[in-house]
Amino acid sequence: MPGTKKLPKNVYQPPNSKFYWLRVKIKGVTYRESLRTTSVSVAEKGAKRRLKELRALDEAGGLDRTFSAGVVKFYDLLEQDNSGWGKQTRKRYQTSVRQILRVMEHICDGRNLDVRTIQAEEVDVAIVSEFVARRRSEKVSNSTVNRDLTAFLQLMTSMKNDGWISENPVRLFEKQGMKEVLPGIVMPTEAAISRLCQRAPGTLAFFPRFLDATGGRVTEMARLKWSDISGMENPTAGSVYATLTNTKGGKVRTIELSPKAIDILRQIPRSNAGSYVFWNSTEHGFYKDPSNLFWEYGQETGFEARLHDLRHKFAIERLREGWSVYKVQKYIGHGSVLTTERYYFRYLSQEQQERARSDGDNGFR
Repeated sequence: MPGTKKLPKNVYQPPNSKFYWLRVKIKGVTYRESLRTTSVSVAEKGAKRRLKELRALDEAGGLDRTFSAGVVKFYDLLEQDNSGWGKQTRKRYQTSVRQILRVMEHICDGRNLDVRTIQAEEVDVAIVSEFVARRRSEKVSNSTVNRDLTAFLQLMTSMKNDGWISENPVRLFEKQGMKEVLPGIVMPTEAAISRLCQRAPGTLAFFPRFLDATGGRVTEMARLKWSDISGMENPTAGSVYATLTNTKGGKVRTIELSPKAIDILRQIPRSNAGSYVFWNSTEHGFYKDPSNLFWEYGQETGFEARLHDLRHKFAIERLREGWSVYKVQKYIGHGSVLTTERYYFRYLSQEQQERARSDGDNGFR
């Protein structure tokens, strides 16, 4: 797109961040980490240097710097008598670590992340803030929250000491005065969505608008099959449904499709060679990594958001037009209504919030 600044390969700038980040895939795993600079030229040099380091680590078998790997390593340390902590302290830390993992699963669910593959570097102040807020919403005591935070601090300190992260997010959270921080949500414009669709190849040209019309996760919609769609023989409002099977946690859910979503499906050409709605001609028959593809397209077209933000856009717009929070939570597949409230109510007026809480089944009809 003319006039759009094109960033160097493997460099991107997340929404609401002043720093450039490295994003690279090695053996099917995507790694992201901050380059800690606001200069494009410095970011490009840093990305090249860091890429060499990551590949060297991969060859040496030391590249697994996921948060979950750090948790396992820390938990194993707590099993040792010579860890430097007393028996009761180690036992208390283990209890907190189990709670940290449980709550982190819910947090990742709301951010389209996988707790098993999220990198240690991706655990930021906003995630720590949400962890604290969720624990408080569970009505646990302040002393319990503080014990959990202490364990969280030690957990992330161990990763920092190993060189996995540059700063301890728990320490940063404590420095800011225990204030709650949630990531900002970018609401893509219709013009931006159109540019993204025009750039995408094949059936992916319909993918952003379908996400915008359904609020689905990228991964679950990328593997949607025509056999998962019912009612297309009579494609009218209230008669077409999609059964989503490739969901987080494997929890199958069925959603009623809006007229907008139905119209998009009617425009997608079908393939005799494959069963997927968003098919391609590869051996898989579907797009395995559309998030990365659309990240590149977004850089070229000035999309200025993540593909996942279309899911957030759907939820906020439905709440504003009168859907209940319970309906939105079930429709988009949040594990808890708390996740839906925490992410989206800050974008609603007081009147809209009260209306969203008043009806447990207010949706399309």
